[in-house]
Amino acid sequence: MIALRERNFRLYWLGQAVSNTGNWMQIVALSWFVLQLTGNPITIGLLGLAQSLPVFALSLVGGMLADHFPRLQLLIVTQSSAMLLAFILAFLAATGKPPIWSLLLVAALAATVTAIDNPARQAFLSDLVDKEALLNAVSLNASVYNGAAVIGPTLAGLLLLHAGAAGCFAFNALSFLAVVCALIMIAHAKDSAQKKRLDSEKIATHRDTAAPVSPVRAFWQLHSERSILAILGIAAAASLLGRPYLLLMPAFARTVQHVGPEQLGLMVAASGAGSFLGSIALATLNTSQHLQRLLLICGIGFGIVLALFALTPLFPLATLILIACGAGATMTMTIANTLLQTQAPSGMRGRVMSLYTLIAAGLTPLGALVISSLGAGIGLSMATAIMGAGIVICVVVGYWYLT
Repeated sequence: MIALRERNFRLYWLGQAVSNTGNWMQIVALSWFVLQLTGNPITIGLLGLAQSLPVFALSLVGGMLADHFPRLQLLIVTQSSAMLLAFILAFLAATGKPPIWSLLLVAALAATVTAIDNPARQAFLSDLVDKEALLNAVSLNASVYNGAAVIGPTLAGLLLLHAGAAGCFAFNALSFLAVVCALIMIAHAKDSAQKKRLDSEKIATHRDTAAPVSPVRAFWQLHSERSILAILGIAAAASLLGRPYLLLMPAFARTVQHVGPEQLGLMVAASGAGSFLGSIALATLNTSQHLQRLLLICGIGFGIVLALFALTPLFPLATLILIACGAGATMTMTIANTLLQTQAPSGMRGRVMSLYTLIAAGLTPLGALVISSLGAGIGLSMATAIMGAGIVICVVVGYWYLT
């Protein structure tokens, strides 16, 4: 774990581990609290809308800000803002029955902060470690997210019983202290090599401030970056054609595997375990060499195991294959993330990572709609298998552009 040898990354990673756990607790608790107040599932849809629209609308703006201002200072502002909003949610929940509009408003503001924060947070990893340790850093960061996705909801369920939604929101607010304190300690790093790396990031962003911040001009600069576009294309194929299987898992359980909710839980857990194992497997690699070839292998492997899962009617075998699906999806996206940060110029890294964020977060729901619509005509299994084959083709074509 060579990235953990770096003091700054170690501080940031530990802070993210605490903060991500609190964030997942808030995600679960907020949905439960809104449903408890209204008893109407439509409000959950409105909550999802309030949380997704700012991300779609402002992620590219967040990427430009991440290139326009020092990322360390930007993260301190965004993380502190998110902490304040979590405290506001805790206060509203403590009042008993706050108006739904107030919860939706705070959720939308928190999503706005996330849209600004995500590109800077992704690009910041490159400011903490050398290029040789970047794959390890991105993989460890993914393992924290995947681990928190398991631990956070579990803790939320326990805390909801004893402290209610307000307790979960308060825990999340306090969890931001871990990452804010880590960022402040990084800002005061005394190690000469670490200070030099952070100073070079400041120079790159300062140089970019001389140019006017125009969205069209800023992102048009990427059109000549053939390798970056190829990597983004591979990530888009994995997100649009492959990762929707997670959202469609209940449909697979009911119409393909013919099992109930308990078995559905096992299927979801198997995919989550695969994601965690995949991120850990990448974190054990002590080199960032041959990443393009590894992206090819993982991308093709993801497409193949996805097709196998779709065409497997046996529940035990399908559950085992889901472990490989989770690992394949996570490894493909993690390697793409690492390659983008490695190949993007420092002054454009925020914009590149904002595009990656949009792809990772925005294409999966769209893909679920496409696959389910196609599945209505030819069957869910066949539609998903075709998507798996599509991933293989897109990865091969993308790799050809890379080499």
